Amino acid sequence: MANDPEQLSRIEAYLSENLSPARFKHVLGVRETAVALANRHGIDADQAELAALLHDCTKERLDNELVALAKHNGLPVDEYEKQTPGLLHGKVAPFVATEQFGVTDEVVCDAMRCHSTGAVKMGPLDQLLFVADFCEPNRPYTAAQEVRELAERDLEAAVLEVMQFKLRKTLLKKQPVHPDSFHAYNALLNKRNRETV
Repeated sequence: MANDPEQLSRIEAYLSENLSPARFKHVLGVRETAVALANRHGIDADQAELAALLHDCTKERLDNELVALAKHNGLPVDEYEKQTPGLLHGKVAPFVATEQFGVTDEVVCDAMRCHSTGAVKMGPLDQLLFVADFCEPNRPYTAAQEVRELAERDLEAAVLEVMQFKLRKTLLKKQPVHPDSFHAYNALLNKRNRETV
């Protein structure tokens, strides 16, 4: 079913009020990339659009707000998220999406939940949002263009490339790596290796 234009304009209005201009521009870039990749790979473009628009809807909330939102909705906060509450923004985004805009599609919500760290089991929409978030046209780094080109041909290979990039960046910054990221990387690498044997 096509997305409701009225709902989309309400989401856009909310985002433009609650995000910085740069973040809002990023979200629109993610939407553009996600819809294009969805059409390219036969993934539901309406789900891709919703997930892309809402994935960062809580990105600029204060750390204590993110923790409070998680606790209020019964979401456990692990030690890594306590250290870096910003990691919670994807996991709590579905609560805002549901409460503010009536979004209840679990496929869309799952994609929002795992767009930062990845997950062991990632469906096509999860992979698509994970990649689109990284390689939308406003991203300044060279790797974004390379991933965008790779994603046109092989979405899963692009996911692996993004995971490697994020892990390297986190390690170089001497920051703790969330276990979800390691597990997601290992699971996808093992899957790809099994398929090439």
